[in-house]
Order: sequence, then structure tokens, then C-alpha cells
Amino acid sequence: MELGNAHRLMLRGLERKLFSGAVLFVAQGREVLFHEPYGTLGGPRRAPVTRETLFDLASMTKVLATTPCWLILAHETPTILDQSLSKWFPDVPRDKGGITPRHLLAHASGLPAWRPFYLMRFPWPVTISLARRILAEPLVYPPGRGWLYSDLGFMLLGFIIERETGMNVAVMSGERVYEPLGLTGSLMFTPDGERARTALTRFGDPPGLVNDLNARSFGGISGHAGLFGTATAVGALADAILTSLNRRSGFFDADLTRTFCSPAGFTTDSTRALGFDTPSKEGSSSGSFFPADSLGHTGFTGTSLWMDPHRGLMVILLTNRVLMGESDQRIKSFRPRLHDAVMEDVLGAGRVAS
Repeated sequence: MELGNAHRLMLRGLERKLFSGAVLFVAQGREVLFHEPYGTLGGPRRAPVTRETLFDLASMTKVLATTPCWLILAHETPTILDQSLSKWFPDVPRDKGGITPRHLLAHASGLPAWRPFYLMRFPWPVTISLARRILAEPLVYPPGRGWLYSDLGFMLLGFIIERETGMNVAVMSGERVYEPLGLTGSLMFTPDGERARTALTRFGDPPGLVNDLNARSFGGISGHAGLFGTATAVGALADAILTSLNRRSGFFDADLTRTFCSPAGFTTDSTRALGFDTPSKEGSSSGSFFPADSLGHTGFTGTSLWMDPHRGLMVILLTNRVLMGESDQRIKSFRPRLHDAVMEDVLGAGRVAS
């Protein structure tokens, strides 16, 4: 299918140096409508981007690695989402004893958004000392009484996975999600052996070194960032989520998937489900035409995934926009324009809002 408006917009983004390389992937009902690579892996005289190029997915790790692991954990232990952090961290401070994995998944724990942990030294074992440091942070609000997008919360979710299963998020997602879905070679942490097909995110760094400095300081593996992947693999995992959401049988438990994909309900002003985001009323990265119950997430490196469950439509944008400078925020206005263009191309201008 020709997506003329979206294709022209992608070419314009490349021309205006929003990114050196990108892939746009659009599918509906398991039919790939558009799958086009753009640009190079990292500037002039670099290899061209292909459909097999690996991109640093940044915070899409939250919904493509950590959240799927929690879907599995919640299926195996139905009470786990509402257990206190004291189950895994016996010395948790009193003000955080009421925090649960459900709070963390919904960004409703009260923990701060971010801290520069990569500037700090932590005694061995790092995960234990880092968890203690996170739990020592003052809360921004009481658990469940507000919302704030928090990397720290998803770091804790990764630590809990490790304490609960004996596997870190990379091993569990690899063994329990990617391998059964046939995605082992196209969704991975620390892709050291795949540098030749990995897009750069910072000049001077080798391909495959995670852009997020906190994740980098943890060895490239964290619950909040660190995953690399192709657009095809992101689409396959997104399809598994949509299938589980819309049918009784799927890779993930259907009832749990509906719970994870529904508004968390802690506060009326939050757009957050469990792990996933939904479109905000104004200024959503999904643009103007994705319905309110759509599901998605973005990544700092210039990546995004948005899914419309009713139409079975997904739009995946993978870029290395941070190569142009992390302070360059043009991707924020580019994403919604692109999603609007895709919707107009796929559905037609007269039907796009229906």
C-alpha cells in the first residue's frame, strides 16, 4: 500500500536531519501495509538502514520487555500486582511500604521521574544497593494519589523480576517472550554481536551501546531501558498483545491483558494503563485520530508504538533522532503529524475520524 503523505513526511524528516536513519512500519489485522527504511545507520558514508536494522528502543523497553514479563508473573501469581514492596525489600521505608507493582506499572507510586545514578558509585551487588537508593528517595506524592512518569519505578519492577524469578529482565523476556514468539534475534539487550546492523545514537560510541546512561551504568540491562529491536519484531510483539486483548486465546492471558490495557484508575487525570500509555486529550504523540482506548509508548531515542485495538492498526516509528543532539526536540511535533498522515493514508480523509 502506498502511504504517500506519511512517506513524504518521513523524507522531509530525513532531509531536515531529524534523524540519520529511521523505519516506518504500519500494519492492520496482521497485514503489513507499509514497511520502509530511510537514511543511514549514522550519517554520511555509513551503511543504509534496512528492514533488519536494530534501533535502541529506549523507554519502549517498558512495554516490550518489562510489562510482558509482568503479564506472565501476574498470570502465574494472581495476587502479585497488589503485594507490598516489603515482600521483595524487607527494609523498605515506612512511607513506601504501601507501594505495589500495580502502582509502579501505572506510574502512580510517588517516586521521582529520574535521577542521574550513572554519576554515583554503588557497592556490590549493584542491584541491591541501587534498589535501596531508589527506596530512599523522597516521594513526590503519596502512593496512588497522583501520577508521574518514573524511570525509577520501572527500575524497581526489573529488580522485582530478578528477585521473584532468579532471572533479570533480559533473561526472562528472552526466554519467556521473545524465544516462544521467534523474536530472539530481533529483540535483545546488549546486541554486541549485531553492531553492523545497529543504528548509532551518539557519535563516538560503538553501535549497540545503549544511549540511556543509567541503563549503561547497569550493564545495559534495566527495567526502564536497554532493549534493541527491529520494526518487524516490535510489530510481532504488538500483534501478540493485540491478539491477546481482542480474543479469548492468545500468547498472553486475555483477562490480564485487558486489565493491563485499561486505565489504571488511580487518578482521573492520568493517561496511564499498566505499563502502556493511552492518548492524552491534547498534544498526544499519537496525533488526533487514534481513539481514546488506543495503547502506545514512546522512547527518548525517537521511537514510538501506537496501537488501535478496534481497527487492529499499529504504527511503529523507529529513529535515532538523538544522534542529532539530545536537546533537539523536533520529534515531539513530528510524531503526531506522522500519525495523522498515516491515518489519512490508510483510512482516507473522510473516514479518519470515524
